Amino acid sequence: MFQSHQIDATLLGAYTSQSGVPLAALAEQPLFLVFLRHFGCAFCREAVSDLVEKRPAIEANGVSLAFVHLGTEVKAQWFFKPYGLLDVPRFSDPEARLYQAFGLVRVPFRKFLNAESIFRLLSATLRGNFTGFPAGDIERMPGAFLINQGEIRKAFRHKLVSDRPDYVALATLS
Repeated sequence: MFQSHQIDATLLGAYTSQSGVPLAALAEQPLFLVFLRHFGCAFCREAVSDLVEKRPAIEANGVSLAFVHLGTEVKAQWFFKPYGLLDVPRFSDPEARLYQAFGLVRVPFRKFLNAESIFRLLSATLRGNFTGFPAGDIERMPGAFLINQGEIRKAFRHKLVSDRPDYVALATLS
């Protein structure tokens, strides 16, 4: 069973979304915070595509969606626009301080070269999630977290870059 734990409010307060909303304020209410690897990652593109589809179900449970990324806001606008997600709060973390605080580690690139990830890359690509130029730390692992009242209630830290969690189940407060 997952043990919830408090997040450093000072750290959360240091980050503001593209519209100026502090992450600390959003984290007081149910928030599904998704950390992406880099904007060229086919698996991140697949995750965002999945979240577009699942967003109504997530929000129907009273949970807001937000993203953390390693790129600049300019690149984030370019990345999120085709998905229709420019209204979703996003937080630029090029120094990966939030990633570290949430336990999202760096993994040497050679660890990505395994049969499961290669098969999943082909599958993601066939569904239109192409690999692009990296914009961020390609060795940083992604993750997804359900936060409420400043505490992590559920967490998914990828073991493989190709992991594909059940986002709706993760974003449910029960």
